[in-house]
Amino acid sequence: MGFFDTYGKPANVKKVDKKLSAEEMLKKGIEQQEKLLNGEQVLNAKGKTIRSWFRDGRFIPSVGVFGLFDGKAYSFKKGDEKEMLSGFKISFEAGEFAGYIKVLDKRREENTAKLIYAKKANKELKLTK
Repeated sequence: MGFFDTYGKPANVKKVDKKLSAEEMLKKGIEQQEKLLNGEQVLNAKGKTIRSWFRDGRFIPSVGVFGLFDGKAYSFKKGDEKEMLSGFKISFEAGEFAGYIKVLDKRREENTAKLIYAKKANKELKLTK
């Protein structure tokens, strides 16, 4: 019996084109950080362990590769992580970070546009060789 007899014809692959907004990513990030603080292992889409927002005595919440507070951080004392994250979550749900999230969405759009432009330029360069 051949491959096609066993598995049939190949199907079209549907590309999922739903990008999460910065707000959705931050909400998911908070959930992941809660799991980390509870001792669970949390993996990213590539199967690697995600980084804690609490490191080196600094609290640095991030959305993708962008820090929520644009490179700034809050100091914290060891043992205060859960309380700090809880307060952060309450403030997030109350909409206190809306301005920061709006800036992040804009930065993400700009970054995507740069990546698309670079990809097209690279493709054109390869075609001319």
